[in-house]
Amino acid sequence: MSARTPYMQLYADAARQAIPLDIMVELTHRCTFRCRHCYIPDFHAPELLTTSRVLRLLDELAEMGTLRLALSGGELFLRPDWLAIATRARRLGFELRLFSNGSTVTGPIADAIAPLHAAVEVSLYSLDRETFERVTRTPGSFDRTMRGIELLRERDIPVLLKATMTIHTHARVADVHAFAASIGADCISSPGIMPRKDGTTGPLSQRVPEALLLPYYAGPFAGSTVPTECVPDRRDDGPLCAAASRSANITAAGDVLPCVILPMPAGNICQQSFREIWEDSPVMRRIRAIRRRDLIACDTCSKLAYCARCHAQALVEDGDLYGLSTWACEHAGVLEEVARRRKA
Repeated sequence: MSARTPYMQLYADAARQAIPLDIMVELTHRCTFRCRHCYIPDFHAPELLTTSRVLRLLDELAEMGTLRLALSGGELFLRPDWLAIATRARRLGFELRLFSNGSTVTGPIADAIAPLHAAVEVSLYSLDRETFERVTRTPGSFDRTMRGIELLRERDIPVLLKATMTIHTHARVADVHAFAASIGADCISSPGIMPRKDGTTGPLSQRVPEALLLPYYAGPFAGSTVPTECVPDRRDDGPLCAAASRSANITAAGDVLPCVILPMPAGNICQQSFREIWEDSPVMRRIRAIRRRDLIACDTCSKLAYCARCHAQALVEDGDLYGLSTWACEHAGVLEEVARRRKA
């Protein structure tokens, strides 16, 4: 394998030592959109995390070594205390990212974000109004999102545009990348559509068939998704996934999940400390302990170099935490074909 960058090594070391380097906290389930592919199962679920509990959580995370913190929703800015929480997060030194659909960003909100030196991540599905609102199922959402992005960039706030690729949007992803470059924003695109957090698979109807994504993976926007020539070292006995090893998700109800879509609550911070859940939960320990040797069907697969297998997808979509992931197998086949064409 190619040598790891210092950043990659940091992540690998954190995973081996079970340091929660990267945490996402959902402050609300409420949202102004109803996106077809959204993983939130109930937009009306109660917000059980009080301001004081979230602030104590931030102190816990700082003590445990967390570096990257994402505040999310639902729609983050619907939570009235978002600024108090974000301000504490920056004072504690976290690299802070604020997730928003952009539609709720007003001038005063943008003014409040600017001194935080935090990045804002905004989903921008298409530059075509009709297509965008077909995804969000919310009339007027395109104009509000574009205005929110404009307000952020007027204040030189770092913006990352996320071009999630769906059956409605995948063919025009280049437009979003070009727009991001024109306004000085970063952009990432991904075809990764996941099940809902409760394990239901409704959003998967929006997933682009892997065979149709061959031009994307062969193009300029897939980044490091496609390895040039990479054979994993089977002696590497480290964690296979960030879930429960260096990252976790905390919902607005206080549930701690190994990752954002693995429907296996490990505990609830309304009853326990995050440290107790992270270190002692049987769920966290189980996910953290999975190694390549436990995945019998995968360990000897010829496509292992191209595999993006996800524990959560294997469990929810195929019924076995340790089994094959149909999506990952299809994905690996497409990446192998891209590599073959490049070599040829």
